[in-house]
Amino acid sequence: MKNPDVIHPFQVTLTDTGFGTLTTLVAEAGVSAKQSICSDGKSLLTSYVYDANGSYKLVYTVVGPDGASVSYAEDDGILPTLFLGPQQQAYVSIVPYHPDKELEISIPVFHREQVELPKAGRPFVGDFIGATATAAIFHEADWSDKKPDKLLAIEFADGRIKKKHNSKLPLPGNNKIAVGANGIHLLAQHEQGWLHRQVDEQGNVMRERIVLSKPIYCLQILSLSFEQTSYLLAQQDGKIIVVTIGPDGSSAVVELADFADEFYNTWLPVDIGGGTRVTRFNDEFGNGWLTTRGGQLLELFHSKGETGYKNLLTGDVIAMPQADLVLSSVNKTGEQGYALVFYPSSQDDAQNKTLLVLNRTL
Repeated sequence: MKNPDVIHPFQVTLTDTGFGTLTTLVAEAGVSAKQSICSDGKSLLTSYVYDANGSYKLVYTVVGPDGASVSYAEDDGILPTLFLGPQQQAYVSIVPYHPDKELEISIPVFHREQVELPKAGRPFVGDFIGATATAAIFHEADWSDKKPDKLLAIEFADGRIKKKHNSKLPLPGNNKIAVGANGIHLLAQHEQGWLHRQVDEQGNVMRERIVLSKPIYCLQILSLSFEQTSYLLAQQDGKIIVVTIGPDGSSAVVELADFADEFYNTWLPVDIGGGTRVTRFNDEFGNGWLTTRGGQLLELFHSKGETGYKNLLTGDVIAMPQADLVLSSVNKTGEQGYALVFYPSSQDDAQNKTLLVLNRTL
């Protein structure tokens, strides 16, 4: 296959904010942000870049911790889904043009010289969760615990995609999921509390236990293990809390901060090393991110009432070029380093012209 060509679709500006380097990418006609992911210690962004007549191309943009960027154009494909292989190599599932069918292929983003065009298959609509030693793992959950979750494992061999395995997880459904060095872990509400399960790449349950009989709703898994202390992110009584669960099943609540605004959404925490995780959220008044390490809250940034983001723990404000930004993703860039990707809120994505990437180190 042909590698994507280098293009120059953006005017690029670098700014030292005092909190890290801000890269501003401005397209001539319009840009619509899609996904981003960590790739070789840099952020790999996907976007649609529009021209004056409204047509667009899929563009990959790599932004390093120093703010420097390079962009590439995909030859034939839309609806990108980025993921990492077991060796942390960057892959993408895209839908090439076909007049009658919408089928996707999964290919490396770069280094395609020795790759043959794969057979297209039915798209999987779930989210990339992480990679095990042998497979990239995707997960799709319905809001009902009565409907089985779906699991996709893209198996690798000799550094290449070998096969895709689709499976349904045993009930209950609507699981939280975490993929790490100690396997694939699930957490779902159960009539006796929360059901913690470990499964393999085909969704077979390897072991399970009931934890946390208290009526606390888990927002996200920060870490989950049978052998070590587990940490769950939650809100309760106007506070952000972490629930700790020991290997013996004992639990405790650690209050992190007063925060009366209820989270509407939280997204999969990003591990930036040393047990530190960055979790983005939104609520009625804006969006932001919080950084935790075990039962400690290190940062809590919120856009409420700011043209930028205020750390509610210190009062420091990251000034941004404009208000009403959408925080679309967080990527690890190194040990204790991460990048945040933003774009302006708009009713029509094609009318946006700007992407912003803030590289930050704790």
